Amino acid sequence: NYREAGKQKSRLVHIAHSVQYRKAMYISKTTDISKAVKVIQEGRVVAFPTGTSYGLAVNALFGHGLQRLRNIKKRPQEKTFSVFMKDSLWDTYLTITDKEKDILHQFSHTALTLLVRPKPQLEHIAQDGLIALRVIDSEIMQQLADSTNLPLTATSANISGEDAIYNPDEIETAFPGKDGTSYDLSLGCILDGGNLQPGNISTVAKYEKGEFTIIRQGSLHLS
Repeated sequence: NYREAGKQKSRLVHIAHSVQYRKAMYISKTTDISKAVKVIQEGRVVAFPTGTSYGLAVNALFGHGLQRLRNIKKRPQEKTFSVFMKDSLWDTYLTITDKEKDILHQFSHTALTLLVRPKPQLEHIAQDGLIALRVIDSEIMQQLADSTNLPLTATSANISGEDAIYNPDEIETAFPGKDGTSYDLSLGCILDGGNLQPGNISTVAKYEKGEFTIIRQGSLHLS
């Protein structure tokens, strides 16, 4: 009858709109940096390749974006996020010594995360007065830093406590989003850098009193 047909048509329209909504909310793999920049400007999350594993980037100055990232990763509140930025922004957002700058230049394009002191703009992601500054070690990572002109998170693209991810297909599996929810629980897009060499992680270190303290030993060995 007409009433039942009308209900069926309404259901189909609703399903179609839901599918379109989810597609709009979850952009899949891309190599277009400008798309990723737009996603970050909207306060959403971008997966991207570092020189080790895939990471997740949001604007580190934007609290709502950081909370969205925390929700996606299921990351405990007491754990913070590493960041990366182009070196021309260091003096704007960080209080780092000349020696620390020398170290960052010496180990440019390597898997180093150096603990440094933030300026007030980034104190909200500090832990014990320090933030973890990830050295840029991939071309896509550099393009993202240059194009956004922002400090971005560099946390690994995985659910908190699980293994790092080294290819974009596994990211789609790990972060599928949820039907019927907002994009808070979905990635904005994945910058596709292909498959990375499994097993690599960055070395986390602190430099003080003329020597390195290794917090986490990764693929980079410091002399």
